[in-house]
Amino acid sequence: MFLDRDLRIRGLNAPYEAISLRKRDDMLGGLVADVFPENSDDPQASGLELLAASVEAALARNGTDVMPIMRYDIIDPRYPGIFLPKVWTARNLAIHDGDGHIGVLHQVTEITSFDQALSALSLTSAGGRTYDAAAQLHVLAALSAQSRSGRDPMAQEIEQLRRALETRDIIGQAKGMLMERFDIDAAAAFDLLVRLSQSSNTPVAEIAEKLVKIDHSRR
Repeated sequence: MFLDRDLRIRGLNAPYEAISLRKRDDMLGGLVADVFPENSDDPQASGLELLAASVEAALARNGTDVMPIMRYDIIDPRYPGIFLPKVWTARNLAIHDGDGHIGVLHQVTEITSFDQALSALSLTSAGGRTYDAAAQLHVLAALSAQSRSGRDPMAQEIEQLRRALETRDIIGQAKGMLMERFDIDAAAAFDLLVRLSQSSNTPVAEIAEKLVKIDHSRR
């Protein structure tokens, strides 16, 4: 992404468009503070301040300034007003047109794992920058929130699979019971379960579970 001295977005590429979860036309010409407002629910949010300082440093030395790993939440495009916890590393490279500096090339990498975060924290320390415990916890808290949100859909999928397997097992037991009792094959037993389900307006799995419980109670 190309930023001018006022931190106004003057250009960006497709990878940045994808990682920012925003459309190109919604970003071009806008101030970073407006396009990517800080999370008002995060009292430790300091991404804009860190970015401004890094841009000034890069321009002052006519070179590159590497930013420390930082948390900078971005708005969820699906739910306006809701922020997604995000962690980044970034560098700013001064760009000039021959008459003077006109801005910086802002390059970012999203940090998505604890291993990446620890590596970035180590590099920050090795570079001589101080990074207090509160700032480190602020970064790691964002990754923890990402990890939890990623596990939730997986947990739901696992639970759905578990229920499906249990349902199949119960229906199988009920079919076996009906096959033995009425001397019918598996297809006929399942048809009988379906008819019982339709006549009682009850799910097949629930009918099967009731039949299995009745059969077990008689033993």
